[in-house]
Amino acid sequence: MNKSRHARETTDVCVIGSGAGGAVVAKELAEAGISVIILEAGEHHEPSTFTEYEPDMLRRLFWDSGLRRTRDGAILISQGRGVGGSTVHNFCYAVRPPQPLLDRWGIPELSSALARVEETLNVKQIEESEVNRLNAVIRRGCEAMGWRGTVQRHNRGACAACGARCLFGCPNSTPTEPVGAVSKRAAGKQSMAVTYIPLALAAGARLYSNCLAEAVLVENGKAVGVSARLPSGELTIRSKAVVLAAGAINSPQLWLKSRLPELNRHVGRNLHLHPAVFVGGIFDEIIDGHLGIPQSYYIDEFLDVEDARLQSAHISTADRVCNPPHTDSGYLLMPAFGSQMIVAASLPGFGKSHRELMERYRHIAALLVLLHDKTSGRVSLNRDGTPRIAYRLNREDKAVLIEGAINAARLLFAAGAREILMPYTQHVRIKTEADLEIICQRGVVPNDVMLASSHPQGTLRMGEDAATSVVTFSGEARAVRNLFVADASLFPASIGVPPTLTIAALADYVAHQIVRTIAT
Repeated sequence: MNKSRHARETTDVCVIGSGAGGAVVAKELAEAGISVIILEAGEHHEPSTFTEYEPDMLRRLFWDSGLRRTRDGAILISQGRGVGGSTVHNFCYAVRPPQPLLDRWGIPELSSALARVEETLNVKQIEESEVNRLNAVIRRGCEAMGWRGTVQRHNRGACAACGARCLFGCPNSTPTEPVGAVSKRAAGKQSMAVTYIPLALAAGARLYSNCLAEAVLVENGKAVGVSARLPSGELTIRSKAVVLAAGAINSPQLWLKSRLPELNRHVGRNLHLHPAVFVGGIFDEIIDGHLGIPQSYYIDEFLDVEDARLQSAHISTADRVCNPPHTDSGYLLMPAFGSQMIVAASLPGFGKSHRELMERYRHIAALLVLLHDKTSGRVSLNRDGTPRIAYRLNREDKAVLIEGAINAARLLFAAGAREILMPYTQHVRIKTEADLEIICQRGVVPNDVMLASSHPQGTLRMGEDAATSVVTFSGEARAVRNLFVADASLFPASIGVPPTLTIAALADYVAHQIVRTIAT
């Protein structure tokens, strides 16, 4: 009878997760001379193996093959599974967090951490020549409405093949050369898999991929290691500290599976999702939104992070129809497009009606309405230990999301759209601004309009108040010494913007706190 292998390792720090948080922590600790082992549940992909066969890439790059959902099935949650985490499939927006929000959260100064992260990720301004037809059409509509929009920055090198397939990994990513090597110009998406992870490994960190962490080990109130499962058997790691960086769904899941102590029953609570709705427009002109950098421009006219009411003149149609309230709320309007499979899944209708829309694929431009949500959900455990994700939009967030969809449609009309497409189960004809009242009348009904999330956050919240936060401002858990958190779980509330840089900067900050802890 064959016995499964039980491997044992010893290290200073065990980091669970290799995405925007875990990769940064591992690199910073390793370069400080601290021994590090990284555990990643997914594969270690060679970028050249990424293909255009979407079902296979969904299986390889995403948790639950891209079908992870909230408990009621209303919101599809995309989370990366593999070395580099969600940075392998994201669209490379490199947006700094709003400073008023950080100030209100009480987060320590992050400017130096942000600068280090931006340098390592090769963040740069997107050039005008790189703005594709899709983003140019969106900007045309934004300018016609008199709204505030900006060509953004990104962490992407030159890539002649850049396009919507980027959602399934960039086959042209060029790894960052270790310090001291001959400089090589960055190419393609600069994910954690080709930037921070190679640097961490070059500094001595060790990586276990296809390795699912099953429990954080605790003795005398202190984290002392991790038990995990490999394809070949079990792995036990003894360490001086453990870092949870598996994301805002999987980190609280592992905490709960490990039966770690709680001081205030806030583990897994405070979940924010940045839910987004797709709003498309059919144009007479050919747009070919699947070609070129998918997202280079966005509209932040309606994002409120300073507790100020938005200007009613900017939301006249929506305010007249829906009259939603605003305080530290709002939304971004972000260009959106995808491969034929992704667009097909987002378009309304069935059969002949759906086919006719897909025949207009090259003529469609679309926006995502990314909600700066106040709704608070919860991650708990199913009986089999998998995460149960409970989240249902509150009335205020529904109103703001409806307003966002209406304003996205107004922008598309201003840009020249002949018809607006909403991701309802049925194809509803919206051909004039008067028809926009349909969106408000229909509302946001679970499983009637398709909602998606790529930014879960907030489930192990950082804060000063021991009654409401799970970790301190050093990133260390209040209930377990030497257990640190370094992912979007830390966010005290919804951040409102694409979160990659914020996660990475917080992870950089937490890494330096761990260095001091290990040293003492």
